[in-house]
Amino acid sequence: MEERQRDVLPDVLKGFGIILVVLGHCIQAGSGLAYLENACYFNDQWYQFIYSFHMPLFMVISGYYAWNSVQKAQTLVDRKKMIKKKCIYLITPNVVWKLLEFVYMFAAGAYIYRGLGVLLKDVLVGILTNFWFLWAILYSFLLVCLMHYRLRDSIWIYILIFVAMFFTPDGMGLNAYKYMLPYYLIGFYANKNRERLSAKRLFREILHGGRLKAGLAILVSGLVFILFVSFFTADSFIYLTGYKLVGKNYIVQLQIDSYRFLVGFFGIVFWILAWRALLGLCGKWDYWVRLLAYLGRRGLGIYIISGYLVLHVVHPITVDWEPQYGVNLAETALVLLASVVIVETMRRMKWLCLLVGESQR
Repeated sequence: MEERQRDVLPDVLKGFGIILVVLGHCIQAGSGLAYLENACYFNDQWYQFIYSFHMPLFMVISGYYAWNSVQKAQTLVDRKKMIKKKCIYLITPNVVWKLLEFVYMFAAGAYIYRGLGVLLKDVLVGILTNFWFLWAILYSFLLVCLMHYRLRDSIWIYILIFVAMFFTPDGMGLNAYKYMLPYYLIGFYANKNRERLSAKRLFREILHGGRLKAGLAILVSGLVFILFVSFFTADSFIYLTGYKLVGKNYIVQLQIDSYRFLVGFFGIVFWILAWRALLGLCGKWDYWVRLLAYLGRRGLGIYIISGYLVLHVVHPITVDWEPQYGVNLAETALVLLASVVIVETMRRMKWLCLLVGESQR
């Protein structure tokens, strides 16, 4: 049971996360035009709950898996192949989907009076800011490769990078990338040092000390997480307040950045422990577990396709609707179903599979 649990847990966590991603997008763009245009979702409590931890959770899992790839590449040739494959895997969806958008806009006459120079600039900026989460993973992966292979995982260089992030620009999505990086590093180095961590009494007792201690860890982490979430406001969103200190009140911004990291961290700890316990009780092969694990394995494709479905299908239909969580849940179920159908179709086709984060067969 323990071996099965370890195998399926990351996929279940990703499946849980991708449901929250789609629900968050439906709350944002599927609750009526006025709700979206006035950015009311930033004050929505369920939206705040979701965004307090769900993308950091994905980054921890991505970093965790990255160590497996990095440590397997022992030769220079293997490392180059691995990095090239990762770049193709993450950059291709960004480039192709954004180019398709601009082809459509150009054909519709959006750039008739704006000129080729404006078009090229918009294309470049669009590609570099499209699907920001994929860029966050790529930049984080390239950094850990450089640090691990060339700089021996120097803690001092990491400290310098961390300090520098507070004084570098936030534009072009850099605020989100800086926010995500610590979580990626947590996952990467937790996997690298998992045997050493397992040998420590605290981790050993939480993970293997029986239901009482595991339950206590879940209770404590859950209470701390709930406490932190209760203070979440619109200012807690990285999209609104950014990350850098330059030009801001240093104390206030540091408080926001620190709080934002901690609420995400405790949310990750709680949900990992909670889902681990649930899997231990229910086993690997229960239907809902298999469903979540399946959604997790298709998570990247669902993330890509669902964004377009919400924006171009759900939003136009719901422009005159009022915000309702029941409606948002129904939208989420339908978007997930449609996304799965599209992803499963595309992943079976040569070249098209790359557009939903799948390797060519």
